[in-house]
Amino acid sequence: MTKKIILHIGSPKCGSTYLQRVMVQNSETLLQHAIHYPAPSGSHPGNAAHLAEITQSEVDAMFAGGVETVVLSHEDLYSLSKRGIALAEITAKAGISVQILVFLRPFSDFVFGDYSQFMKQHFDTFLAERKPYSGRDFEAFARRRIDTMKPAAYLASWGNLFPERPLILDSHRNIQPVLDTVLGHPEGMNWDIPHHDTNPSLRTQDCDIIAAAMLDPGCADEDIRQMFLLAFHHTQDPDQGRSPERIAWLEEQFRPHNEALLAQFGFDNRAPVRRDA
Repeated sequence: MTKKIILHIGSPKCGSTYLQRVMVQNSETLLQHAIHYPAPSGSHPGNAAHLAEITQSEVDAMFAGGVETVVLSHEDLYSLSKRGIALAEITAKAGISVQILVFLRPFSDFVFGDYSQFMKQHFDTFLAERKPYSGRDFEAFARRRIDTMKPAAYLASWGNLFPERPLILDSHRNIQPVLDTVLGHPEGMNWDIPHHDTNPSLRTQDCDIIAAAMLDPGCADEDIRQMFLLAFHHTQDPDQGRSPERIAWLEEQFRPHNEALLAQFGFDNRAPVRRDA
């Protein structure tokens, strides 16, 4: 049987942590089906952070012991196709098939998640400098993403590296059925991951409140830190920060990106129209 690598490249904030934790959780079960998810090297559940430096010997080791399919994953690969060059050269020479997996969510939804991720990752710096988001408000933060993201170009570059199989592009809501199909429906899989282990986004309204507090000289650091910690307990609550007006504005800004995805990949990534809009 032809050896195969399933390479999941993201996008960030599109269920990547969930996918990776499912793979880690089921690693022993997968091995029983000749599927190997190499163990991550650190606390991050993704195992392909160093894909750019991968070697022939490392690839050979992944397939040791009768393994037929290897799963590699890291969301940071999404916009960095050059990190796949070494793997493309190795697999082409060895006759190993590579299947690219990409999951997206509406770009308006992505921006809200990214806004949260920046707050979570840079909270201490924001608080120390009293300069949340490097002085940018939500609209300025979003515009930076709008101006720099080129999703159709990212995917085309990855597709050119591995032309043997068309890349699979789907909604983040379909991770389980898509992955299950690509893996060959292995029996015994446990797809349940606790919500708090999936890197849930903070509510936009909480990020707005925390950012405003940081700009208020009268608000004590410890009070702001408590706001931040409390926000993690409300990730599943309704979010007034994701207003219809913000969603509509973001969707309009990302319209060229969505048109390119639809034209090149036949994938509609627009946000569903809200019934109450």
